[in-house]
Amino acid sequence: MTDISRPFTTLLLSPSPANSTYANGFPACFRGPDNSIQLPADYIEDFLASELSLKRLEALDRHLWLAGEKRSAWPLHYHILIGRKILITEQMDLHLLWANDGRMFIKPLPRFLLEPSFWSENLSCLDSCRCKNTNSLPDCRKRQLRKCAMGFLYTYACLVSYESDFRIANDNHLLPRRMDESAITWGDWKDFVREILTHHHKDDTHPRFHRAELRLARLNNVHRFTQFPILEPYLRDRRTFSSLLHDNIAWLATATIFVALILTAMQVGLATDQFQKSKSFMAASEGFTVFAMLLPLCVFGFIILDLLHHLLKELPWLLRGQANPLNSPPVGARSAGVV
Repeated sequence: MTDISRPFTTLLLSPSPANSTYANGFPACFRGPDNSIQLPADYIEDFLASELSLKRLEALDRHLWLAGEKRSAWPLHYHILIGRKILITEQMDLHLLWANDGRMFIKPLPRFLLEPSFWSENLSCLDSCRCKNTNSLPDCRKRQLRKCAMGFLYTYACLVSYESDFRIANDNHLLPRRMDESAITWGDWKDFVREILTHHHKDDTHPRFHRAELRLARLNNVHRFTQFPILEPYLRDRRTFSSLLHDNIAWLATATIFVALILTAMQVGLATDQFQKSKSFMAASEGFTVFAMLLPLCVFGFIILDLLHHLLKELPWLLRGQANPLNSPPVGARSAGVV
């Protein structure tokens, strides 16, 4: 696909002051690669690498089919209809993740991504760029960032499809306001979406956005057993050891109830003449009884090891009197990294 410098020309944020630049749409500050606080306008490349980073999801790309299907995102009104609650996240790799308790993480649409000039200056390959003319070469950094941004804009075209979605987005502060604090109009938004869909192509978007909403619980399980350090979830919802123990005990109790039901059914079966004479049923009952005794012990031991793992990982910080890492933002929120 030909790399179009500006994927849209609609000025959603007009009118704006004559001396206004796209830098006015940057956040006040961001965390650099060394976790230092920096100004976005002074380090635009590092800022974009942090703002659009999908590095953590790229590491899970082969397993994302477990967390979400390949389709476009559902409109906002549908998520409200099925009882999901919209929560703001400023991390791109948490955008469109949903939790079992009904939380739905959505990244607000940054103001600077709605400035056509920003795309041509910071998210477009130079004419001399080799990846622009040869599809077989790896994408340059700007093209990688552009694919992330294009996929992100496409999700908003899907999320805000109806005027009701537009109102929901404004009520939840997902869409930026103009410099004079007036809201984007519905007519301008429709023009913007028409341009985004016209220029949309699968090859021009990041693979993460080929899938819609991702289920956080499954993403956590995939991350625990495929990434290092092992047993570390993708997003830690709980920040204390007591809550961590509570979550693990909850599913252990559920498994115990399930095993107890099977044992009860087997006990009833053993009381009948037909099953008492069945050697295969007797052998199965004996084996499952041993399994039922060992399973809780093994699982409980696994939970204790998990707690010790987190305690040992946190211990050096506690001894130094520094901040508890369990209470810190996820890695993606603390460092820029690369896309």
